Amino acid sequence: MLTYLLAWQRPCDCRCPLHYRQTRATYNEPGCACTITCATQPITLLADRWDCALFLDQRGDLWQVPALANGTWDWENAGAVDTRHDLYHASAVIEHLLRASAHLLANPSS
Repeated sequence: MLTYLLAWQRPCDCRCPLHYRQTRATYNEPGCACTITCATQPITLLADRWDCALFLDQRGDLWQVPALANGTWDWENAGAVDTRHDLYHASAVIEHLLRASAHLLANPSS
């Protein structure tokens, strides 16, 4: 039986010059060029209307990373979504849904 590894336990597989073949525990490191499909990236929602992607960090808090041109991401400006965010109330619902989705994916018999 294969052991399931959480995203931050997996090595980078997207050829990021900073993280390739290493784990990635910090999402806003300068120089990071990881893709949204990198093995180190947790469950992620692409939010094109907000021009960003939303995901849960290791503690289960909602983060956002701004989109750049050509499918790249502005990791240096990624950060937690807090009460000052313009769309905080909507993001609280999204955070709950991502947590529920992550739980169901990790525990399919629940």
